[in-house]
Amino acid sequence: MSDPRTFVIAGAGQAGRWVAWTLRQEGFAGRIVWFGDEAHVPYERPPLSKAVLKDEAGFERLVLVPEPKWSELALDWRPGQRIASIDRAARRVVTESGEDVAYDALFLALGGVARTLPGVAPHARILTLRTWEDALALKSALKGRPRVLVLGGGWIGLEVAASARTLGCEVTVVEAVARLCQRTVPPAVSTHLLETHRAHGVDVRLGDGVREVVANEDGVKLTLGGGATLQGDLLVVGIGLVANDRLAAAAGLAVGNGIHTDAQGRTKDAAIYAVGDCANALRGNGTRARIESWENAQRQAVAAAKAALGLTHDAAADGPPWFWSDQYDDNLQLLGEPTESMRVVERNVPAKRSRVFFFCDGARIKAVAAINAGREIRVVRKWIAQDRYPGLDALVDPAADLNKLPVQAPA
Repeated sequence: MSDPRTFVIAGAGQAGRWVAWTLRQEGFAGRIVWFGDEAHVPYERPPLSKAVLKDEAGFERLVLVPEPKWSELALDWRPGQRIASIDRAARRVVTESGEDVAYDALFLALGGVARTLPGVAPHARILTLRTWEDALALKSALKGRPRVLVLGGGWIGLEVAASARTLGCEVTVVEAVARLCQRTVPPAVSTHLLETHRAHGVDVRLGDGVREVVANEDGVKLTLGGGATLQGDLLVVGIGLVANDRLAAAAGLAVGNGIHTDAQGRTKDAAIYAVGDCANALRGNGTRARIESWENAQRQAVAAAKAALGLTHDAAADGPPWFWSDQYDDNLQLLGEPTESMRVVERNVPAKRSRVFFFCDGARIKAVAAINAGREIRVVRKWIAQDRYPGLDALVDPAADLNKLPVQAPA
């Protein structure tokens, strides 16, 4: 290598992959040491709750960097090795096995772990979903069409519920708050999700938490806060992700719902960056956010890799955040960050099983939620980038071609 520097990546998911890829794409010729907690090559997690559970994809479909690209990256790959500590003064990391590696830049792409139920002992009938092994265990458990209890009405919980129901399982979803995905979507989208799952035969219980969990060889019994009891063969706990920020905290970095960074992934230590699900990044409006999505992990990783090489990256040019979910035969995409104060304009095309919710602030479209309408998402992304929009009333017409609507800058 012509560059004497060593860059270390901790974490082998989407964010870590894009750090390594971007460094090489931008011409970094130094050493890249990449640590992964798991024994596998880096893989994608989104299919775990969908295609993997339904036995539509094996591990080879999940691999993030297949050959020959893997060889081209010229990585010092260390699978199954977890970093135990960071010596910031000496710029060295030490693994749990005692290996010591010096770094010129360190990228923390540590992701997170599935949140578990406090006070509930581990049991074979109580499952979470975060890793390939988790997915294999849950896929095996779903054979024989068991009665499945899903705790959590967020994205993971709903995707697992949809997969289990597609496989013919009896499914009950329990969500403590008043609507599904309440933290990430406005009421119109929550209502659509509720209608969809109930139409597929899922028993959805909203606004009721869990008082007690009893698991034994006969199954799992939930006692809800309101006193009702539910009996199942297994319980899937999908109540969110805990950011892996303990390593950073132990090293004296700023943390709080993730590792605090600026918009390009820099921590308070100039040689350390954090990206992906473990990062709580500063945004242009002065707020912080930890966003758990495939695209966000990529965006943050690209920005941080460029920053480490002294290159600029305009995060605003990436556009609004984007997220997707597949449930049953529906594809749902969310672009931007809708709020309940925005005006909602709905476009409904029953012949295509398509619904689009435009979330508007004045004449501007600030966000869009699209069900079976990926083309519409692409058009709106273009409008937002240009800050030019059609008349909002024209959006309602199901026969209108959005690409051909006249647009103009808001007054």
